[in-house]
Amino acid sequence: MLKYFVSRFWFLLIVISCSWFFLAHTELMSWNKQLISQGEYWRIVSGNLSHNNLIHWLMNVATLVLVYFVFDDRLSNQHFMLISISLCLLGGGLLWFAKYDEYVGLSGLIHGLIAYAAMADLFTDKKRVGAIILTGLSAKLLMEQLYGGDPWVTDLIGIDVAIDAHLLFAVLGISFALLLWWPLWRSYKLST
Repeated sequence: MLKYFVSRFWFLLIVISCSWFFLAHTELMSWNKQLISQGEYWRIVSGNLSHNNLIHWLMNVATLVLVYFVFDDRLSNQHFMLISISLCLLGGGLLWFAKYDEYVGLSGLIHGLIAYAAMADLFTDKKRVGAIILTGLSAKLLMEQLYGGDPWVTDLIGIDVAIDAHLLFAVLGISFALLLWWPLWRSYKLST
């Protein structure tokens, strides 16, 4: 049982372990525009795994685990890893152009993964599920852009909710899905 669990969920376990370790080293690992400009390029990725406090970490890890299991039948370990690393690299790089001087948390990555998986559903037999998830995610992102982050969450995690990162990573997730799934769907449609 343990062997199956580790073999099936090794990447999730690595992400959780690294983010737990980074929790004690947020100063060294957070996404920080000034320090990245001075050559600390690891922060582009490690900032996604860093958290402001234990509650922030627990909320993000619980959500990531939920996303992983909800989309388990659509995202293999390798697929989950490829999309996660791509989102962290490109999203972490594009945060440079956002208003942030510092950024921490898995929430951007989580929004990107949800957007990616929901879009992927639109190209499979789970169109209705994908449309519902994408509609809900879009409504959440719109509410954040119009009204800001939830003050209750801000109080819990001790920092402002990174609403622009949520939007950026969600757009990247949709873009990745279109790049990867559209050609497959088109070739399938043309062959039938």
